[in-house]
Amino acid sequence: MLTRLLVAILLSVSLAAAKSYNFTLSNSAKVGDLELKPGEYKLKLEADKVLLIDRQGRTIEPKAKVETAERKFDQTAVAITRDGETHKLQWIALGGSKSRVVFE
Repeated sequence: MLTRLLVAILLSVSLAAAKSYNFTLSNSAKVGDLELKPGEYKLKLEADKVLLIDRQGRTIEPKAKVETAERKFDQTAVAITRDGETHKLQWIALGGSKSRVVFE
């Protein structure tokens, strides 16, 4: 009985540690030297890593840092800047959390 309880606790902690958020890009956008095509993506936080996963399951690990805001974000929001014809992904606010992922 105790063993099952410990396994259940460990499983719930490991599931809670890896959070994921969905977002959609309507235009191509650069993250560092990488070009993200328009479409749906999943952003996954794993320990100190930020992973972006496209619909085909391809994963990239861009240079990014997680910042903490003073209040929770109501929804996931994406900030993109435009320099001429180039769009650059700046940050993603993670809905339901106080975290914002800032791309370098």
